[in-house]
Amino acid sequence: MNELKKYLTINSIFSAITGLAMLLFYTHLNKFFNLNNDYVFPFIGSNLLMFSIFVWYIFSKQLANKLLVSIITILDWLWVFGSFTIVLFDLFDLSKNGKVITIIVAVWIAFLAYNQFKNNR
Repeated sequence: MNELKKYLTINSIFSAITGLAMLLFYTHLNKFFNLNNDYVFPFIGSNLLMFSIFVWYIFSKQLANKLLVSIITILDWLWVFGSFTIVLFDLFDLSKNGKVITIIVAVWIAFLAYNQFKNNR
């Protein structure tokens, strides 16, 4: 498996698992993150599942399409930027643990985005 396909595969799997977790365990996540909105995690989770399917399609059928791979990478960087913005400006009064998890996930996504970018040249 080439490097680009590897990182897109990991991205797709991680997005699917995270999306499913958000859909299935949103009440527990609300408590962990100190949120009082029953729609945030299901909304993000369903979008992550759609993103996962898109990424899967690209790495399985359109790997040579640099534009589509770049779109995935840009979306990942937007996730990273949004995550750091939420934590740095304390936009949603997340719990301390929620902030830590948000930053850890953002760093992971940044790692994937960097490797996707590097291998898409």
